[in-house]
Amino acid sequence: MKINALLVAAGLALSSLTVHAQLTVEITGAGANRLPVAIAEFTGERIIAQALTSVIRADLERSGLFRLVDAGPPLGDSATPPFEDLKARGADAVVGGSVTTGSDGRYETRVRLSDVPKQASLGNPAYLHTEAQLRATAHRIADFIYEKLTGEPGVFSTR
Repeated sequence: MKINALLVAAGLALSSLTVHAQLTVEITGAGANRLPVAIAEFTGERIIAQALTSVIRADLERSGLFRLVDAGPPLGDSATPPFEDLKARGADAVVGGSVTTGSDGRYETRVRLSDVPKQASLGNPAYLHTEAQLRATAHRIADFIYEKLTGEPGVFSTR
């Protein structure tokens, strides 16, 4: 009887060495269907514009709800977006903007968010800020875009 138990134990030990587990990960939810958005470089004050668009892109991409699409050349807030080209690139929304310096040394950043399939503007807010408020302003712009496209308030400008 002891020999049978010993053989069974040895057989189980050997069989456990050959068992392989397979792990499958399936992504569902926000990561599976991300909204394609084109965020063009803003026009105007080049260094400030590049810094703003860089933070906005990073905020939206890190949210997991958006997939960035190549927007092509810089796009000002008053320019009509190249809707057909953006549609061919797969974008559902496009963001353009401009940065100008006011007489008091502050910057005025104007943003335009557009729906590509409908070829319609979804909003065009303006922000006054200093260079020290650059990141905070970019987070506020990302909040605006997030809310307009998802219906939920953005959290990028919160602490």
